[in-house]
Amino acid sequence: MFRLEGHRIGDAWYFTEGETVHAWFLAMPLERKAGWRIDHCVSDDLKHWQYEGTALEPGPPDAWDGKSLATGSVIRRNGQYWMAYTGHKHEAAFVQRAGMAVSDDLETWRKLPKNPTSVADPAHYEIESTGQRQLTHWRDPFLLDTGGRVLQYVCARRTDGDVAERGSVGIAQSADMIHWESLPPPEHDRMTEEMEVPQVYFIEGRWYLVFCTHDFWLTPSFRDQFPGHAFRSTDYAMVGDSPLGPFRIHGTGEIMPEAPSGRFYASQLIEHGGSWFLLGTEGLDAESGLSDPLPIVADETGIHVTRG
Repeated sequence: MFRLEGHRIGDAWYFTEGETVHAWFLAMPLERKAGWRIDHCVSDDLKHWQYEGTALEPGPPDAWDGKSLATGSVIRRNGQYWMAYTGHKHEAAFVQRAGMAVSDDLETWRKLPKNPTSVADPAHYEIESTGQRQLTHWRDPFLLDTGGRVLQYVCARRTDGDVAERGSVGIAQSADMIHWESLPPPEHDRMTEEMEVPQVYFIEGRWYLVFCTHDFWLTPSFRDQFPGHAFRSTDYAMVGDSPLGPFRIHGTGEIMPEAPSGRFYASQLIEHGGSWFLLGTEGLDAESGLSDPLPIVADETGIHVTRG
């Protein structure tokens, strides 16, 4: 498990190049209560990590990302590395937006001058949330290169249906990584108010939508399908036929069959050495860090940790 002395660690995201796995993670000194930055570490075995320093800081006080940074993802495209990330601004309303940074070496990152690059489009997504949290949801951008275009998946809320089940995956697309077009939300089973840190993976002929949510956001109709089940804040998976769905949940959809001893959330999948693993953010405050890898299997019912 990787920890950073004197800091709390938040969500992390990963990129593999050769035998080296890069992790970027949210970091904040323990004495502060707000203002995440993005730090960087590397590993060749997913267990032992070398700290590489800070990759991105919040912008100036009046910038779109001047208050805090949040979760993102990294891909390589057209000879460069691209990081999508979330930004928070100093403003009365709590509005989340997604921007981009670019790098030639995975170490030094330059924010695009025209950030933010994507925001919640009222044609498809809530601008004023009807859920438990009053904010504009458009965060945790996950990039998927499909060849001709890149899809960006975000945590959002759709505009139709019961307010308790509007938690959705938002989608935007781009051919140049700079100009992004909003798309309608994909078809997927509705079961929560917020689908945080959404990711899409293609594993052995199937598409998987992975996300996390808290137990107190789950809809009553979903809970009622599993009387006596002890729901918790955890990671889920749905199975689909394409990167745009439809995505269906099988059973509870929980990736981890048993609750860990402490907090384990915002997990991502990594392919390393020919196998797939789950890594999440484990613990809180001074005890928080990047978890050790948990092997998984992917089948027609979802993603499952095989031991842990």
